[in-house]
Amino acid sequence: MEKETDSFIEALTRFVEQTLAQESDPIYSQKAIRIADARNHIFHLVEPAQTDEAEDTYTLADLCRLDEDSMQAVPNRGRMLRIARNYWKE
Repeated sequence: MEKETDSFIEALTRFVEQTLAQESDPIYSQKAIRIADARNHIFHLVEPAQTDEAEDTYTLADLCRLDEDSMQAVPNRGRMLRIARNYWKE
């Protein structure tokens, strides 16, 4: 299960990084990411949306943290690990 969890986190991190590259201000973005299929790493960008864990939808801001060195939004791997635990119990 750890391999599946790591693979999911890596895929979600890449998707968030790609989305961040297209956003001028991710903290105030109205975009969210819906996890359509965690096992197959299928994610959809939805807009406008709010975080709704029951619907597997997370705002871009909720999936990011502020990197203090660069002062840029970066994927929050800790948050992604907590999301992954919803799918794979360790």
